[in-house]
Amino acid sequence: GAEGTSFDDSQWRIVDLPHDWSIEDLPGTNSHFNINAISQVNGGFTTGGTGWYRKSFIIPENLMGKRFRILFEGVYMNAEVWLNGRQIGNHPYGYSSFWFDITDNLKYGAENVLCVKVKNEGENSRWYSGSGIYRHVWLQVVSPVHTDTWGTYITTPQVSDAEALVNIKTTIVNETKESREIKLVTRIFDKLAQELSKAEVSLKIEAGKNVTGDQGIRLKNPILWSVDSPQLYEAVSEIFENEILTDKTVTKFGVRSVSFDVVNGFRLNGKTLKLKGGCVHHDNGPLGSRAYDRAEERRVELLKASGFNAIRC
Repeated sequence: GAEGTSFDDSQWRIVDLPHDWSIEDLPGTNSHFNINAISQVNGGFTTGGTGWYRKSFIIPENLMGKRFRILFEGVYMNAEVWLNGRQIGNHPYGYSSFWFDITDNLKYGAENVLCVKVKNEGENSRWYSGSGIYRHVWLQVVSPVHTDTWGTYITTPQVSDAEALVNIKTTIVNETKESREIKLVTRIFDKLAQELSKAEVSLKIEAGKNVTGDQGIRLKNPILWSVDSPQLYEAVSEIFENEILTDKTVTKFGVRSVSFDVVNGFRLNGKTLKLKGGCVHHDNGPLGSRAYDRAEERRVELLKASGFNAIRC
C-alpha cells in the first residue's frame, strides 16, 4: 500500500540514486551473500525480492503550461510507478530506459508523491543483475511543442577529409490542441564552441501529432572520429514560435564512415581496423549495478588501456 499519498514513510531509509539493494549487506549480517538465494550462482547468491521507493517534490506554479516527463534510465525490474496515488505505468524489462508524461497528474505549489515498486523475483538472469533503481532518474520540463525524447537522429552518409554531409532528423511533438507553425534551426559547433554551420526549416505540426524535420548540413574539413582521436561535435536544435525560442536540444555526435566487406574486413574512415572486443556486463564490481557516471567512464578507460577498442554491452 505504499503507493498511497497518506502512507507513513517516516521510518524508511533515505537512499541516493543510483541504488542497488542486492549489493547491500543483508539485515543482521555483514555479508550480502546468501547460500539459499533464489538467484543461486547465476545471480551471485544475492537477494532480489520487492522494494519500494518514494520521492516527494513541489512544482512551482509558474511552470503551469509546461509538459513534464519522468525518465528512468534503468530499473531492475518489473517497475510499477504511481504519482499522487494514481498509477501512471509499468515497465517489466530491467535494462531498457522508459518514461511517462506525468503532466495531468501533477499538483502545482503543493507536494507531489512519486512511488516506484520494483520486483526482482524468481530466477530471471544468468549473471548478476542487481535490484532497484540502479541508473539515473530525470524530471524533464519542456514546452508543449518540443523535440521528442531522444528525437534527434544524426548520420554522416558522406565523409572525406575535405567535406562531410551531416544528416539530421529531428522529431518534434505538438502536445497542444491546435496546429502550430514553427521554425527548426540546427547549428553545429566544434569542441571550442565555435559555430561551423547551420540549417533551418519551417514546419507545420497538427494538434497532438509529430513531424520530423530532415536537414542536411555540410562540414568543411571535418575532424574525423576515430578510436585514437574520438573528436565530437555538437548539434544544437532550436525551435522557434513567432521568432521566440521555445525549445533547445543538444546532441553530441562524431563524423565517421563505417564499412565492412569480405576483402577488407571492418573499415573505419576507409582504413581497416581489427576489432578487439570484450563482453561487458553492467555491474561495477563491489558497487553492484549502480551506474555512477565516474564508474562507467573508468571502466571504458581500463578497457582502452588494456587494448580493447570494441565492446558487446
